[in-house]
Amino acid sequence: MTSPDSRKELEHEVVVVGAGSAGIAAAVASARNGADTLLVESGATLGGDLISGLPIDGCRSTGGDWIVGGVAAELFDECRAFGGYVGSIFDRRNICVVMVNPRVMGFAVLRLLKKYGVGILPYTQAIGLAAENGRVAGLELANKTVRLAARAELYLDCTGDADLAVMAGLPFETGEETQPASMTFQFRGLDSRALLEFVRDHPENCGLGENPLVRKTAPELARELYEEGIPKVFFSGEGPLIKAAVESGELFPCSMLALNPNSPDYTCVTVNTTRMVLPDNTGGGALGEAMLALTDQVVQAAAFVRKRIPGFAGASFDGVAPRLGIRESRRIVGEYRLGERDVAEGIKRGDGVCKGGHEIDVHGRDRDHVRLAIRNAGSYDIPLGCLLPKGMANLLAAGRSLSSDRVANSSARVMGTCMGMGQAAGTAAALCAKGKILPRELDIGLLRGTLREQGAILDGTP
Repeated sequence: MTSPDSRKELEHEVVVVGAGSAGIAAAVASARNGADTLLVESGATLGGDLISGLPIDGCRSTGGDWIVGGVAAELFDECRAFGGYVGSIFDRRNICVVMVNPRVMGFAVLRLLKKYGVGILPYTQAIGLAAENGRVAGLELANKTVRLAARAELYLDCTGDADLAVMAGLPFETGEETQPASMTFQFRGLDSRALLEFVRDHPENCGLGENPLVRKTAPELARELYEEGIPKVFFSGEGPLIKAAVESGELFPCSMLALNPNSPDYTCVTVNTTRMVLPDNTGGGALGEAMLALTDQVVQAAAFVRKRIPGFAGASFDGVAPRLGIRESRRIVGEYRLGERDVAEGIKRGDGVCKGGHEIDVHGRDRDHVRLAIRNAGSYDIPLGCLLPKGMANLLAAGRSLSSDRVANSSARVMGTCMGMGQAAGTAAALCAKGKILPRELDIGLLRGTLREQGAILDGTP
């Protein structure tokens, strides 16, 4: 246990708090650019939703262009080296995803952190923040054995919930009602051929043909899925299969049941369908209650899948993701607020530091779900100002908590975009540490040039 006299002091150039997709990319980018970097994570595992088995959205636009590279591409290369890269898949709906084996991804994360010399502190919570003259002066960290006073030149809030910004007393935004949390689960031993035959023969059950660039019918696209042989299938809540199950009580109210292959032989799939709106997506009590309650939805959904969807009769239930999927919580108030128009119209900017390209994707209660494609199936730019919380000169925030309205956030919250933001924030922090300057003093041309040199994609996409 931590005792008052077991306090230690740490000095680093950059401290990153939160080891999800944004935090991993931020720490790697910071260290790659020469900064002495510490990554702090409250849990036992590093990677966040990258190791959940969920699709990694936002790396490609609806039109199929790669819009995130750099650290993300390195992670995928590591997965490929250990046989865990499933591929980039167009689901014949509206998105192009990247799928990996989540356990291999967890190993790839550790390998990349080791490669660039990132110091890591798992099992360690940020419990306090000291601020002086509009700057973070230090963080108080704690784990089972020691309390730590961590000081740095730059601090990166990659908690997903804007925890450091809140500790600093900075303003933040939340929705009147946040999007639902989900518990994803996995089946092993799928007969993907039988599943895809069902999709081919009953395309009315699936979300197909939403891509504005694709001029094909749902039956034609269902046949393409069957011929490709990849079981990335989106059963729509508006289709007769799911609608009938919800209306009869066989399945809880939901907007979708998505199957996501996470093994190269396509025999393992993650199922994303459960949903629960919580009063507070950051509160331990509410999240604990949801974890228990959502197990009932998992049991119900797993039984439905076995009974109603061909290909699962011989498959075995293979457990749940290591954490709840949280779509929305707090958002910082930054120097620029990404808006619905920025996303919907695919606005490009000369000061963009990463791109987003996932559809507008606002989940609501029960069957409510708003999904809209970006103009021309393209991408939009996210400026550095979205990552700079107002009121704290040496603090950056990357990931789901970027400065944005709710609709824009529903697109930018996904893992691919979060890795892009993380790489931008980590690179900016390292350049600032090297130049002894603050983020608002950083030459945006230098930052963009460095990002390009290191594989980030900032230009050349619709």
